[in-house]
Amino acid sequence: MRAIFTFLVLVILSSSVLSLPSERRDDDSTLTEIQALNFALSLEHFQYYFYKRLYQYEPQDFSNAGLPPWSQGRYAQISSHELTHTQFLENILGDKAVQPCTYNFPDTDPRSFVKTSNIVEAIATSTYASLTKYISDPDYVISISSIHSVEAKHSAWINADVREGAAWSTAFDAPLSLSQLYTIMSAFIASCPSSNSLPPVKIFPALTFPSSVVPGQTVQVSFSPATPKRDSQTLYAWFISGFKALVVPLNADMTVTIPDTLQGFIFSVITNDRESVSDDATVAGPAFLVFDYDYQGNDQSLPM
Repeated sequence: MRAIFTFLVLVILSSSVLSLPSERRDDDSTLTEIQALNFALSLEHFQYYFYKRLYQYEPQDFSNAGLPPWSQGRYAQISSHELTHTQFLENILGDKAVQPCTYNFPDTDPRSFVKTSNIVEAIATSTYASLTKYISDPDYVISISSIHSVEAKHSAWINADVREGAAWSTAFDAPLSLSQLYTIMSAFIASCPSSNSLPPVKIFPALTFPSSVVPGQTVQVSFSPATPKRDSQTLYAWFISGFKALVVPLNADMTVTIPDTLQGFIFSVITNDRESVSDDATVAGPAFLVFDYDYQGNDQSLPM
């Protein structure tokens, strides 16, 4: 398992390119099996309540938005899967199961629903890739792995059939830390029941990129809430894809040049360490970026 959570990292400093191994050491390493299963349940609540929003749109709304009208029916099937996952985990956890939170999703029409669903499924595939190391019961390992494969199918369908892009990014899903994943989820969470026992995770400041960024572009990023004054500390922007990352220094004016070789799903994290993307080194993020490409590997621009 140790090698699975080791990145092959390319660190870009000025004009030089270095290859460095970077081992993940996350603060959530003491997570119990029950806490890990509850994290999965929290994710399934999050997904199910997002997909419930589907029913405010009709098939004709999807057609009017230039989307396949049958995609509403496929999304309904995904919603059913997430309910099944939720009930399955609740049955395992019994009275230890966490309750759903109150969510604040940004979709207002079918196209923004599709865009949000892409983020939701990217979080899911990364979460299940990361959760397995906290599970010891062989039956639970099989169950988590089975759910993971279905979530990956959801993501592939959204990207290939609905967005008409690539169904995958690399040969691996990016296994972020649970703190990093919960940070992305927290942007959509308004409040949670006080009775919920949360896992020992951190919530980092949100990392925001301008809309419609492209590889090779120099952009200014922001943190919310803003972090303390940097002084002379050098920060680094990590662009993580699968088991690989490109690492670029963040300029003093909060600008960063996005590496021009990036494609597919990218999680960007700001750290204070050029060789580590652990929770201890994380300053802000992740942000979720999508750089689409066609069947020949050429960059392409899709509307969602």
